[in-house]
This record gives sequence, structure tokens and C-alpha cells, in this order.
Amino acid sequence: MPDPTTLPDPFETAAQAFGALLDALGPGHHHLLCSAYTPLGSFASASTTIECTPDQDHVDADYEGWLMFCHLLAQTSIAFRGATIFTRTYTTTSTSVLRGWSVTNGWPHPMTANDVYTAYCIDPATGEPTPPEPDTDYQAGTPLTTASGGTRH
Repeated sequence: MPDPTTLPDPFETAAQAFGALLDALGPGHHHLLCSAYTPLGSFASASTTIECTPDQDHVDADYEGWLMFCHLLAQTSIAFRGATIFTRTYTTTSTSVLRGWSVTNGWPHPMTANDVYTAYCIDPATGEPTPPEPDTDYQAGTPLTTASGGTRH
């Protein structure tokens, strides 16, 4: 087990990851969902809706949703496993773009478009395919840049 005094503060890492997600998503109306499981099977999720202006100078966010989202994301490096983040960006053409990231040690890593599609179009209880959501474009997540300008592995 790593020495906890040498690890970054989990909430600080989560807040950085949240900012990196917003940078990757760019301007628009976004809904973000974080879901996670404990090793014993408990489940938690948190979501928030964000509006980013084209110049990224203004972000209109639900503060309580942001706080809960970052809190759960921070917990993924402590108690939760099997965490994912999905974002839905609403476009002006009445379609939405769905992207996904798997979370490892509190940091989101991009999922492939096929993984995102599978997560939304396979019934987890039966393994059977379900119809894709209408007017939804399933895309890969993008690598997220850290505050220092690099990417985490």
C-alpha cells in the first residue's frame, strides 16, 4: 500500500480532473455523471450539469452537483473501484454526444467509442443488446491534461 503522506490530496486531484474534463469538453451544455462501486458491491453516483461559454471564461455550474461529483471522484482513489464518468453534450441540432472515461486511482482515462456504446446499449443484467438512444453520437473520451500540462497514467 502506498504511503498516504506522499499521495496527492484526493479532492484536489478530483477538482483538477473535473477542470480537465471541462477543458476537454469545450463550450456547450454538458451533463456529467460519475458512478462507482465498492469491492463489496455498494454503488454510488453523482451528477452535475455545466454550461461553458465559447471562450471558456465563464462556466455556469450547479455548485452542489459539482461538490458531490468531485467528492465521489475523490473517493474513487480511496474506497470505490470500477468507477466511470460519462458526459453528455447537447448540440444545437437536437442531438447529443456521449463520451466516457474509466477512473483509475482517482483519474479519468478515456474509453473507446465502442466501450461507451457497450456501456449504454448492453443490458447489464442480461447481457442482451438494447437499442441505441435516438439522436445520440457515441464517442471516445479524450485524454485529459493535468494542471502541469501532462497526462496521468
